[in-house]
Amino acid sequence: MIGRYIIRFIARVVIIISLPLITGCNPHHTDIDASPMIEGSDAYSLTIEGVDAKARWWEALNDRLLDKIIFEALSENLTLKQARARIEQAIASDSIAASFLLPEVTGIASGEEGWTDGDRSDRTYIAGASLSWEIDFWKRLSSTRKAAVYEILASREELEAAALFLTSRIAGTYFEIIEQKLQLQLIDRQIEAGKTLLELIELRFGYGEASVVDVFQQRQQLASIRTRGPIVQSRLRTLENRLSVQLGRAPMTKTVSIADKFPELPSLPDTGVPLDLLQSRPDLKQIYNKLAAIDFRVAAALADRFPKIELSGDALYKDSLSTDGMLFSILLRAAAPIFDHKRRSSTVKLREAEFREELARYSEAYLTAIEEVENALWQEKYQHDLLQALENQISIARANLTETRNRYQQGLTDYLPVLTAIQSLQGLERDILAGQRQLVSVRILLYRSLGGSRLTNIDNRLTSSENIKTNIPERDAQ
Repeated sequence: MIGRYIIRFIARVVIIISLPLITGCNPHHTDIDASPMIEGSDAYSLTIEGVDAKARWWEALNDRLLDKIIFEALSENLTLKQARARIEQAIASDSIAASFLLPEVTGIASGEEGWTDGDRSDRTYIAGASLSWEIDFWKRLSSTRKAAVYEILASREELEAAALFLTSRIAGTYFEIIEQKLQLQLIDRQIEAGKTLLELIELRFGYGEASVVDVFQQRQQLASIRTRGPIVQSRLRTLENRLSVQLGRAPMTKTVSIADKFPELPSLPDTGVPLDLLQSRPDLKQIYNKLAAIDFRVAAALADRFPKIELSGDALYKDSLSTDGMLFSILLRAAAPIFDHKRRSSTVKLREAEFREELARYSEAYLTAIEEVENALWQEKYQHDLLQALENQISIARANLTETRNRYQQGLTDYLPVLTAIQSLQGLERDILAGQRQLVSVRILLYRSLGGSRLTNIDNRLTSSENIKTNIPERDAQ
């Protein structure tokens, strides 16, 4: 008899549940294919025939010492460890959101005894289970779950964006260290050349062929060169400390091997078209996933304005002096907001405004990404032009120094033209080194601007579908 009533009740519940599923459960249509508000150009303004980029962009520079440093940083850098922890937080949040979609079962146990005038009059023992389940008619819970899934995807891309930025910074620091070491070597050569020249002038002064002013001018020039040494040493130590921190170490706790020259730059990478950046740049993919998550939160906020349908039931065994046996109860409850002082409608407006804000940020980030690629392409072109002009200028400066020195030795001029020619040549030599390093830095900027393959080794098996059947990525092993 009891079983018949339970079957009838369940049948009625199934009918009630099926009605919203037939008529449509949520008035909000989520758009997981959102695009930037502004269209990019069909191609970049500087046309090049590039080569296919390597999976790990720094390998194109063919520097094994740099490869070793970056691989260590990808596992030890503290910023990346923070990003990995945020992925774990997002996965945990998704598990919490998923739990609300399923019935919750709670165990119950109680015992009661009563006495009257010192004599026990009654005892009651109850044990069983209680079930509660919010039926997701309006897809509020499933929308919240999907938002959590896209938050995982966003945190995954945040890690990739951090890794891409970190590798480019490490490479930049690495080549700045090379530049400073080359500058120190250049200063040593200039000091040796200055000493030799000073000895010659002092010898000429001893023979009465040079004035004391010539001697003081060369001494001043030599002293000026020496003052550059501490400046470069200070910059070098600062860069070495920065590299140590980027590797997750305390400054100067371990020596890092550095190459002794700049690499030969390979051919430019294939840039594709601006639209490719939406799929290759992790920062853009991060914003896209956040945008999708906010869209599902809009759907959840709208669904929260509709009645909540809750199913609850108890299955208990009762043992007492008066009765014992199984007790069953089932309750279907509907609760709808009547007056909430605009809390739910304001929440909807809040989520919709957040979506518009994120869409504008997505569009701006897309334009910025195109700008960065354009800037890197043109900067590299003009940096090559600059280096060529500097090489031409330094050839003229060497010829000028040779001629002014000959005229000085012949007594046709004083020492000032020689001094001016030396200062000009030495300045150009420093500029050449700085320009060569800047050329490498611009290429690094281009690699970073184009994005590319994944750099971290988290096994990302996360997918999303209409039915929220998703595979959540496993916890990073590192």
